[in-house]
Amino acid sequence: MAVKTIETTPSPKQDARTTRWAAHREQVRADFVAAAIRTFDRIGPTATLDDICAEVGVKKPKLYRFFGDKNDLYRAILDTLMDDLWDRLAPTVNLADDSARALTFRAIGEYADVVAEHPNVFHFLASGQYGSVTGDGDHPLRMARGNAERAAELAEDVLEDAVGDPAHLQMLIYTIFGMAASAADWWIRTDRPANDAFTRDEFVEALGRSVLGVITANLNPSVTFDPDEPLHLAFTRTDR
Repeated sequence: MAVKTIETTPSPKQDARTTRWAAHREQVRADFVAAAIRTFDRIGPTATLDDICAEVGVKKPKLYRFFGDKNDLYRAILDTLMDDLWDRLAPTVNLADDSARALTFRAIGEYADVVAEHPNVFHFLASGQYGSVTGDGDHPLRMARGNAERAAELAEDVLEDAVGDPAHLQMLIYTIFGMAASAADWWIRTDRPANDAFTRDEFVEALGRSVLGVITANLNPSVTFDPDEPLHLAFTRTDR
C-alpha cells in the first residue's frame, strides 16, 4: 500500500523561533568578535582563545556553539575590520568627480586609520602567528581575496579596458591588496620600529605612490593614465 506523503509548512511560531535564534546567533558572534578585537588590542598578537573567552566571561564550549572552529572566529574578525573599512570609505567617495589620485590616497588613508587603531589584530592576522595557531597556510592570500574581488567588481568598468583583460585586472587588484597588507605588516610590526620611522601620513604617501606606480606599470601599452583626472576620464586610449 502506498504511503501518502503529507506536506507540512512551518508554523508561524516555528518561523518566529527560527528568526529569533538566527538574530541571537549573529548578535553573539558579533559580541565575540568585538571581545576578540578588544583582547588583541589589550594583550597583543599573542592573545589566546582563553583570553578572548575570559573577556566575554564564558568558557570555550560556548564559543564553539557559535563558531565552527577558531579559524571561523578569526575570519569573522577580519571580515568585521574590512567591513568597517568599506563603511568608512563609501560615504567619502565620489566616482564622478574625484580624481584617481584622490580616490587612491583616500582609500589608503582610511585603511591606515583602521590598521593604526588595531595594530595588534592586524599583526596577528597578517603574520606567521596566525598560521602557527591555526595551521592555515593559505590565510595571507585569503586575507586579500574577498576585498580584492570586491574592489575588482568596482573597478571593472573603468580598468578592464585599460589593463587588457579580466585576468590581468584581477592580478593587478590582487597585487595591490597584497602589497597593502605587507606594507601594513611592516609598518606595525612590533620587532621593528617602522611606525616610528613612518608617520601615518608618510605611510599613506609612500603606499599611495606605490599603488599608482603598479597601476601605471600594468596598463595596456596603448593607454595613458592621468591620475589627476576623475577616475572615468583618467585612462585614455591612444590608438583610437
